[in-house]
Amino acid sequence: MIILATVQKDEKEMVIGICQYGIQEGTHAAEVAIVVQDEYQKKGVGTELLSHLTYLAKRSGLLGFTAEVLADNQPMLHLFEKQGFVLEKRLEGGVYELKMSFGET
Repeated sequence: MIILATVQKDEKEMVIGICQYGIQEGTHAAEVAIVVQDEYQKKGVGTELLSHLTYLAKRSGLLGFTAEVLADNQPMLHLFEKQGFVLEKRLEGGVYELKMSFGET
């Protein structure tokens, strides 16, 4: 599942963010990834994308997400933390392996 954030710029629609998940067979979970263009970061784009993708994942019967995040990528870690997931983190080799359960729906 992929969703895009776009803006209208000079009569063209421009993609400024992408949020996607890929289902991990047999786990009822999916690996999630988010990318937002630098000039649109810290403006709520990632939060909106992740919120909507979470809604779609829950509707599809998924129970959570997994992700790998570089240890120094504090904005991304904060994004996942503030989403309200039941979060498990494991740091290995400068990369956090995250397991995020949706909890109560």
